[in-house]
Order: sequence, then C-alpha cells, then structure tokens
Amino acid sequence: MTVFDPDEVLAVAQHLLTRCDEASNRSAVSRAYYGVFLRARDMANISDRHPRVHQWTQEYYEGEGEKTLGMNLRLLRESRNNVDYSTDRHVSQKDIDDAMKRSRQIRAQLQVIAGRKQYRGE
Repeated sequence: MTVFDPDEVLAVAQHLLTRCDEASNRSAVSRAYYGVFLRARDMANISDRHPRVHQWTQEYYEGEGEKTLGMNLRLLRESRNNVDYSTDRHVSQKDIDDAMKRSRQIRAQLQVIAGRKQYRGE
C-alpha cells in the first residue's frame, strides 16, 4: 500500500500549465512524466532506486508485450530530459501538448493493465 498517489503529480502538472511561463511549462512536462513513471514502476513491482530504474520499467512493459506503453514511457522521458536539461531552447506549446497527451495515454494504458490484473485476480 502506497502512502502517495502518483496521480496527484499529474494534477500538479496540469495546474502548472495555468501559469503560462517557461519554468512552469517545463515543470509541467517533468511532472507529467514522473506521475506516470511512478505509477508504472509501482505496478511493475520495481522498488530499486538505481539510476537505470527508468529503463528497467520501460523494458518490463515491453517484455510483458506492452511495447506501445514502453515506447510511450521512453518518449515521455526524453521530453522530460529535454525540458529539465536543455536551457538553450524554448519549450514550444507543441512540446507541452505532446507531453501532456502522452502522459494521459500512458495513464490510460496503465488503467487497462490494472483492470486486467484485477479481473484475473492478480
């Protein structure tokens, strides 16, 4: 049982977008990634805090036949890395929209997986 719901991070991401400034937009993309990453990692029962945990989580889902989910996690992580580390370019509205859309897609994919597991009694 977790004490913290990663969906709250997604809510923070959405709230940050109301501020309409570069730092908030970058933070929104970053939070959108972490909201779904934390959920995906927890659902995969990966508790390690190793720097490669992001890659391991992607690989877990790909290995489970969820290649689209793994790819979406990888692409959203790349977006997160770009906004967190690239200070030499502006984050466009398209970058923001794409990241937020991808985070919603990942969250929906995770909900389907959770539903399947619950149906099978896992």
